[in-house]
Amino acid sequence: MKNIRKLIILLFMVIIVSGCVKVETNMKISMTKKMDFEIIMALDKDMLKDEDIYKDELLDDKQKEELRNKGFEITKYNDNNQIGNIITKKFDSIDYLSSTEDINYDLNSVISDPLSTAYIFKVEKGFLKNTYTAKYDLNNLDLNVPNNFDIFDLTFKVTLPYKALENNATSINQNGKQLIWDMSKTNDLIEFKFNIYNIKNVIAIILVILIIILFIINRILTFISKDKKQSNNPKKSKKNKETRRFIMVDNSSN
Repeated sequence: MKNIRKLIILLFMVIIVSGCVKVETNMKISMTKKMDFEIIMALDKDMLKDEDIYKDELLDDKQKEELRNKGFEITKYNDNNQIGNIITKKFDSIDYLSSTEDINYDLNSVISDPLSTAYIFKVEKGFLKNTYTAKYDLNNLDLNVPNNFDIFDLTFKVTLPYKALENNATSINQNGKQLIWDMSKTNDLIEFKFNIYNIKNVIAIILVILIIILFIINRILTFISKDKKQSNNPKKSKKNKETRRFIMVDNSSN
């Protein structure tokens, strides 16, 4: 863990000197509640060309092994004049990361905490849909460095399956489904709220409705079919009428 903390401190030391740092956090949530979590950390190539320990990426073998043991995947990042690493982790359901109590999560601990034991959403459960609320803090870095985010590229992005109900993002794309926070423009908490439908329950209701509709249609068709058979058989219809007339006469004679 000391190696990871050392890396973060190094990043912020370079930030103060050069401002040539990119730290981008991406959270992508699907309509089935699956989530892909990604952190991109990159520096200018010029800052690393004399650092033999890092070569063409930021993380050394020991740091990568430490993160892999926590369930993260590590790949290289190379974009224009920047190189670094992409740290990713996939989650089967955000319900495992949700609590019914208020949550105020410090995203700076996401690397040291594998999220498997963390709650990062407050959930209000419903039969057809759940409502999730997120409150994240990115500013609680106890590294004794200036809190001056306007000298580097620090962004947080969330991509949702449906339009967000509430948010304080600095920019919004994809008709409200993608929220972007430029941390050089705000020191506020990251806050957003969204719904996700419980697909199994929705499908169950749809199936019940379809069964009821099919049953009603079947009864209507059966009734129409019987009516047509009677209208297409006039002899039987006449015989039925005569039988009814005979019964009526017989009752009157008594």
